[in-house]
Amino acid sequence: MSTIVNDQAAMAKWQEISVLASRLVERSGRENGFAIHPRSPLAGDDLHSSPYHVSHAVKINIASAVDHLHGLCALVTSAGVLHLAAPATLARGALECAATAIWIACPTTRDERVTRALKWNIADIKDGDRAATAAGLPVPTSLQDRKNKVEAVAVARGLPFKPISGGYKILDDALASADAYLQSPLHVSFPWQLASGFAHGRRWSTLAFADTMEKKATSQPGVVNIKMENDLSRVLYLGLAAALAVQGAVRLYELRGTAP
Repeated sequence: MSTIVNDQAAMAKWQEISVLASRLVERSGRENGFAIHPRSPLAGDDLHSSPYHVSHAVKINIASAVDHLHGLCALVTSAGVLHLAAPATLARGALECAATAIWIACPTTRDERVTRALKWNIADIKDGDRAATAAGLPVPTSLQDRKNKVEAVAVARGLPFKPISGGYKILDDALASADAYLQSPLHVSFPWQLASGFAHGRRWSTLAFADTMEKKATSQPGVVNIKMENDLSRVLYLGLAAALAVQGAVRLYELRGTAP
């Protein structure tokens, strides 16, 4: 009986997250769903970072976070089977993108917001070039030429390019900033690391998080086969952590996009 009650309560929470995700997906699909005020801090940032607009970098990450969160809700509530690892992979995407949006937008100074947006663009440029090169695909504009364009924006703003040229780190920069800014009781870095364990097929995350249903001895000494399953309450932790991070990113974007 208690398991049924727990599942019902967890599903009710999942439905709440689904409503939030659906509203944000609908908003993301509107042309002006995430418009900013022309006299807002973000609008000013954009003037000093063009063509690598700060608001665009934040908005791209929010849109991706929302998409992952919506996909997570659909998978958990509608698939008819509760996967062990797949929900964590979607939660990871939502957490990572929401954290990146927060990292870019949370500084109180324009110079630091522009710096972080340029770091994000450098990482984006490098990742795209690396992928194209590995696949043997032509790149219309060389990596150096694109880096030079970013550097020109930094120089025009009086920002040192060397720290920008290295890009940023997800865990040390984005997730740490999101933890510090949100002060979420569910955290951001830990659920991301837990979800990353599932995404990369790591043993530690499965053993620590999943529900052990059955153990069977094998013919090999010291070796057992373990059957593990997920449940709605366990995966809800990742869903709630992702939802809180996404909400925090959206609220920060709205704050920076509003006129003083």
